[in-house]
Amino acid sequence: MEFPIGVSDFENLIEGDYYFVDKSLLIKEIIEDGSQVLLITRPRRFGKTLNLSMLYYFLSNNHSVGKNLFKGLEISKEEEFCKEHQQKYPVIFISFKDIKRLDYSSAYSSIVLLIKELYAEHRYLLEGDLLAQDEKDTFMALLNRRADQEDVEAAIKNLARYMTRKFKKFPIFLIDEYDTPIQQAYSKEEYYGKMIGLMRGILGQALKDNKPKDRFLEKAIITGITRVSQESLFSGLNNLEVYSVLEEKYGQYFGFVEEEVLKLIDDSRQVLELASIKEWYNGYRVGKYALYNPWSIIKCLKNKGTLEPYWVNTSSNTLIAELLEGAQLVVKQQFEELLQGNVVEQPVSKNLVFPEIRVKDAALWSLLLYAGYLKVLSSELRGNRLIARLAIPNREVRFVYDDIIEQWFDRAISLHSYDRFVKSLADGDVDQFKNYLSEYIMQTGSNFEFNSKTSEQIFHVFILGLVVGLRDYYIIRSNQESGLGRFDVVFIPKDKQRKGILLEFKTSVTVNLLLEKAGEALEQIKDKRYMEIFKQHGVDSVLALGLAFCGKQVELVYEYIGISGSEN
Repeated sequence: MEFPIGVSDFENLIEGDYYFVDKSLLIKEIIEDGSQVLLITRPRRFGKTLNLSMLYYFLSNNHSVGKNLFKGLEISKEEEFCKEHQQKYPVIFISFKDIKRLDYSSAYSSIVLLIKELYAEHRYLLEGDLLAQDEKDTFMALLNRRADQEDVEAAIKNLARYMTRKFKKFPIFLIDEYDTPIQQAYSKEEYYGKMIGLMRGILGQALKDNKPKDRFLEKAIITGITRVSQESLFSGLNNLEVYSVLEEKYGQYFGFVEEEVLKLIDDSRQVLELASIKEWYNGYRVGKYALYNPWSIIKCLKNKGTLEPYWVNTSSNTLIAELLEGAQLVVKQQFEELLQGNVVEQPVSKNLVFPEIRVKDAALWSLLLYAGYLKVLSSELRGNRLIARLAIPNREVRFVYDDIIEQWFDRAISLHSYDRFVKSLADGDVDQFKNYLSEYIMQTGSNFEFNSKTSEQIFHVFILGLVVGLRDYYIIRSNQESGLGRFDVVFIPKDKQRKGILLEFKTSVTVNLLLEKAGEALEQIKDKRYMEIFKQHGVDSVLALGLAFCGKQVELVYEYIGISGSEN
C-alpha cells in the first residue's frame, strides 16, 4: 500500500496506484455552486493543491487521460453530470505554492517563469490566425520571459480571451495557493507592498466582473490559507464567495473525517489505537465536520503508527514564534489558558490585513485560526465584531506552542539547561529550583519587564511559560477553584507515584518583606484548603511552595503535605 507523501498531481497519484481518499464529489458541488468566483481557504497540507488538480483533470478538454482517472470514484456514479461536464471546458490552472523567495526581484522572476510555463502549455494558440500579430508578439515575449510587468499582470486575463476564441467557450480558472507569495513577502517585510501590487494586478484583472460583450470567465476556484484584504487585492469582485473554516460548506473535502481515517487504518492492515491518533491529529472543525490533519495521518501510517509532530515540521514556525513573543501580556495570558486545554473567546476577522497582525489582536487570532494553529468551536456576531470560541486543535499543534515558549527561556540561560530546571521542580530539589528560577528572572528581560511595581499576574504568566516542559508528566492547571478559594498553579502528576506540586504567588514592594510574603503564600495554601483538588486525583503527597517576588528578586518557603482520604 503506497501512501501519497507529497504527491499533489492527481494523474500521478491515480496512475501511480497511491492510496486515494475519494473526495471526487467536490467536483459536482463546485460546479453546481452558483458563485462565479470561489475562494476556499484552509491550512497548509490540507489537500488544496490535490483537489484543484483533480478538478483540472476532470474538467479540462486539453488532455486525453481524464476519463480513465475517475473510473470507480464516487463522481463516476453521477452519469448525467459527467456527460455534461467531464472534459468539457478550457481550463487555466496555475499554482503559486512554490513562490517563496527572499526578495522581490527573485519572487517576481519566479512568477514570470510560472507565467511562461502556463503559456507554454497553451502554445497551440499561436497556430493559424487565431491571434493578431501584436497578440502573438506579446505571447512570445511572455514565453521568452521578456514581457514588461503590465503584460505579466494581464497574462491570465489575456490567455482566457484567447482560449474563449479558440474553444467558443469561457474557461474555468483554477488558482492555487494565491497568498503564498504575499505571506512570504510579509515575513520579509521589505517587499510586501510590491508583492501586493503585483498580485492585485494579476488577480484583479483575471477575476473582475466582465461586461457581457467582454466576458472571458466561466468560473474561478481559488485556494489559499487566508483571504488577504489589503489595498483592494480583490478590487471590485462582486462575484466572490469565500469559504473559510468559519463556513461549513466544503468542510468534508479538505482534511479527513473519522470514517475515512478508520478505513485508512483498516486498509493498511495496521493495528493502531484510534484514541491516540485522535489526540495527536484530530480536532479541526469546519461546521459539523470534525477533521483529522490529512498530512499527519498519512505520515503516521507510512511510519507504522509512530506518533510525531509531522505537520508542524512541514514549514517554519518562525513567524508564529515572533508574533507570540512580541504579543501583549493579555495575549500571553490567553495562550496559557489555551495550553491548559481551555477555550478562549476572541475577535476574528474574515479578512486579513497582514500589517495589522502585530498591532491588532483580532488579526493575530485570525491568522492563527486560518493557518491551522487554532480551531473554532463556534462563532457569533456581537455588534460589528465576529467573536469566536477558540481552542488548540490537538497535541501536535500544542507541541508548537510548547516549543516556542521553551525557546524564549532557553535563549536566556547560559549556565544551566532548561531540562535541569524543570527536573529540579519535579524532583523537589527546592534549593536548585530557586537558583534556576532566580537566574531565569535575571536573564529574561525580552519578554517580561520585572520591577518593584510588577503585578502578581505577570509573574503568574512568566512561571506558567517557564514550566511547559513538565506538561508531558503533569496536568497543569492555574487560577481554578479548589477548597475555599482559587489556587495559582497546580501540577497533578499523571503517574500517581509522583508528588503533586502547588505554587502560590505573592508580590512585595520591598525586598525586606519577601520571606514574610512567601510565608503568607504558603499559609494561604493551607488555610484555603487548596489541597482538595489533589484528593480528587488520588495524589497522596504534595510539595507546596509559597513564592514571593519583588522585581527580579525571589524568595520561597515550602512544605511537604500529606493528603488524607485521596481517591486512589
